[in-house]
Amino acid sequence: MNAGQMPQTCRRRSERDVVSLAGSAFGVARSRSVIISDLSQEGAQLDARDLPPAGEDLCLVVGSFDAMARVAWRAGDKCGVEFDETLSEEIMVQLKRDAEWMKVAGWYR
Repeated sequence: MNAGQMPQTCRRRSERDVVSLAGSAFGVARSRSVIISDLSQEGAQLDARDLPPAGEDLCLVVGSFDAMARVAWRAGDKCGVEFDETLSEEIMVQLKRDAEWMKVAGWYR
Protein backbone atom coordinates (compact mmCIF):
# COMPACT_ATOMS: atom_id res chain seq x y z
CA MET A 1 0.00 0.00 0.00
CA ASN A 2 1.36 3.46 -0.90
CA ALA A 3 1.89 6.03 1.81
CA GLY A 4 -1.25 8.05 2.40
CA GLN A 5 -3.59 5.34 1.11
CA MET A 6 -6.24 4.06 3.46
CA PRO A 7 -6.97 0.33 3.54
CA GLN A 8 -10.17 -0.57 1.72
CA THR A 9 -12.93 -1.68 4.07
CA CYS A 10 -16.19 -3.45 3.41
CA ARG A 11 -19.22 -1.22 3.97
CA ARG A 12 -21.67 -4.11 4.20
CA ARG A 13 -23.47 -4.36 7.51
CA SER A 14 -24.24 -8.05 7.15
CA GLU A 15 -22.59 -11.10 5.61
CA ARG A 16 -23.80 -12.07 2.15
CA ASP A 17 -24.32 -15.58 0.82
CA VAL A 18 -23.43 -16.50 -2.76
CA VAL A 19 -26.61 -17.67 -4.50
CA SER A 20 -28.00 -17.97 -8.00
CA LEU A 21 -31.67 -17.01 -8.10
CA ALA A 22 -33.62 -16.04 -11.22
CA GLY A 23 -36.04 -13.19 -10.66
CA SER A 24 -37.52 -9.98 -11.99
CA ALA A 25 -36.90 -6.37 -11.04
CA PHE A 26 -39.79 -4.00 -11.69
CA GLY A 27 -38.91 -0.31 -11.88
CA VAL A 28 -40.90 2.79 -12.67
CA ALA A 29 -40.03 2.74 -16.36
CA ARG A 30 -39.69 -0.98 -17.06
CA SER A 31 -39.08 -4.49 -15.82
CA ARG A 32 -36.07 -6.72 -16.40
CA SER A 33 -35.03 -10.31 -15.76
CA VAL A 34 -32.24 -10.55 -13.19
CA ILE A 35 -30.04 -13.08 -11.44
CA ILE A 36 -29.48 -12.52 -7.74
CA SER A 37 -25.84 -13.50 -7.25
CA ASP A 38 -25.44 -12.71 -3.57
CA LEU A 39 -27.92 -12.10 -0.81
CA SER A 40 -28.11 -10.83 2.75
CA GLN A 41 -30.95 -9.81 5.01
CA GLU A 42 -30.29 -6.17 4.06
CA GLY A 43 -29.46 -6.33 0.35
CA ALA A 44 -28.42 -8.23 -2.73
CA GLN A 45 -26.33 -8.05 -5.88
CA LEU A 46 -28.22 -8.28 -9.17
CA ASP A 47 -26.74 -9.31 -12.51
CA ALA A 48 -28.55 -8.25 -15.70
CA ARG A 49 -28.38 -6.05 -18.77
CA ASP A 50 -29.57 -2.46 -18.66
CA LEU A 51 -29.85 -2.22 -14.87
CA PRO A 52 -31.33 0.91 -13.30
CA PRO A 53 -29.08 3.69 -11.98
CA ALA A 54 -28.21 4.26 -8.32
CA GLY A 55 -31.09 5.78 -6.38
CA GLU A 56 -33.88 4.12 -8.36
CA ASP A 57 -36.54 2.18 -6.47
CA LEU A 58 -37.61 -1.26 -7.66
CA CYS A 59 -39.67 -4.26 -6.67
CA LEU A 60 -37.64 -7.47 -6.69
CA VAL A 61 -39.63 -10.67 -7.30
CA VAL A 62 -38.33 -14.25 -6.96
CA GLY A 63 -41.06 -16.89 -7.07
CA SER A 64 -43.57 -16.02 -4.34
CA PHE A 65 -41.11 -13.63 -2.62
CA ASP A 66 -41.15 -9.90 -3.33
CA ALA A 67 -39.45 -6.94 -1.69
CA MET A 68 -39.04 -3.24 -2.33
CA ALA A 69 -35.44 -2.09 -2.70
CA ARG A 70 -33.33 0.85 -3.79
CA VAL A 71 -30.31 0.61 -6.09
CA ALA A 72 -27.24 1.56 -4.03
CA TRP A 73 -24.66 1.25 -6.83
CA ARG A 74 -24.32 0.10 -10.42
CA ALA A 75 -21.25 -1.02 -12.39
CA GLY A 76 -21.84 -2.45 -15.86
CA ASP A 77 -24.09 -5.51 -15.69
CA LYS A 78 -24.15 -5.59 -11.87
CA CYS A 79 -25.83 -3.51 -9.20
CA GLY A 80 -26.28 -3.63 -5.46
CA VAL A 81 -29.68 -3.07 -3.87
CA GLU A 82 -30.68 -2.32 -0.30
CA PHE A 83 -34.02 -3.73 0.84
CA ASP A 84 -36.53 -1.31 2.36
CA GLU A 85 -37.16 -3.84 5.14
CA THR A 86 -34.69 -6.37 6.53
CA LEU A 87 -35.50 -9.91 5.39
CA SER A 88 -36.49 -12.36 8.10
CA GLU A 89 -34.39 -15.43 8.80
CA GLU A 90 -37.33 -17.54 7.55
CA ILE A 91 -37.29 -15.79 4.16
CA MET A 92 -33.49 -16.15 3.94
CA VAL A 93 -33.76 -19.91 4.57
CA GLN A 94 -36.43 -20.24 1.87
CA LEU A 95 -34.46 -18.23 -0.70
CA LYS A 96 -31.28 -20.23 -0.02
CA ARG A 97 -33.30 -23.44 -0.42
CA ASP A 98 -34.66 -22.12 -3.74
CA ALA A 99 -31.10 -21.26 -4.84
CA GLU A 100 -29.94 -24.82 -4.09
CA TRP A 101 -32.83 -26.17 -6.15
CA MET A 102 -31.93 -23.86 -9.05
CA LYS A 103 -28.32 -25.08 -8.88
CA VAL A 104 -29.51 -28.70 -9.13
CA ALA A 105 -31.82 -27.73 -12.01
CA GLY A 106 -28.88 -26.22 -13.92
CA TRP A 107 -29.30 -22.51 -13.17
CA TYR A 108 -25.78 -22.03 -11.83
CA ARG A 109 -23.43 -19.38 -13.19
